[in-house]
Amino acid sequence: MSHPLCYTIRIKEIKNMKNRNIIQHKDGKPVYASRFEVVQHIILRNGWEYYLEETDKDGRAFGFVMGFESEWGDVYLPEVEPYIASIARGRDLNHIMPPEGYHWENEKETA
Repeated sequence: MSHPLCYTIRIKEIKNMKNRNIIQHKDGKPVYASRFEVVQHIILRNGWEYYLEETDKDGRAFGFVMGFESEWGDVYLPEVEPYIASIARGRDLNHIMPPEGYHWENEKETA
């Protein structure tokens, strides 16, 4: 059984987590209709990157995948878990580059 203090601290951690939005840019201008909230960024051992929303109760998450091709779609997390090299959530997303062709909302392009 978890200690009540640990539970309280975990709730505060979750409330302090900050997701980030990616926005596609075309011709140097943001396409706000393309805004997508990233809750977690995953890198697999093969170098594929996943920019995902929250995982649902069935272990699926929707998001943008950069692998052999870059595409939007669903990911079944239990299928890729054995191959995960890193996961970033919350404030750790501040250290992640956006996917190719996208920028973090409220952040100027650095390339």
